[in-house]
Amino acid sequence: MKNYEKLFEQYVIELDKAVSYEEDRLDATRSKLGNEGKSTDEIERFIRSRFDPICCSGRVVAVFREYWLKCHELNVYNQKNNIDSYVNPKDFTVDWLSKNGDPYELYSIIDGMPYYPIGINEDGDYC
Repeated sequence: MKNYEKLFEQYVIELDKAVSYEEDRLDATRSKLGNEGKSTDEIERFIRSRFDPICCSGRVVAVFREYWLKCHELNVYNQKNNIDSYVNPKDFTVDWLSKNGDPYELYSIIDGMPYYPIGINEDGDYC
């Protein structure tokens, strides 16, 4: 289980960086538009019309996918080496965040995804 916990720590760090980048980008846009004299309502309408929610940003999706697949790879490794340890990738990437006590509320961002950006190929493997 220790390998999953280390992997989860890395996931939280990378996810936090991706979310922070997106939040900073939105804040910079708000600031720029505010300096141009736009009202708060105008700014928020502009942002909703031009930007996806943070949970759908390419950076956040990429981190989510990367760690879902890394969790799966660890499961496969454990199975091949007769190590009795398995964590469901959905639990790892979503549910563990809810138990993390995370001050940045990463769970609520990931929970806002309209779907999990993971597929299954013809061999039944995640892709």
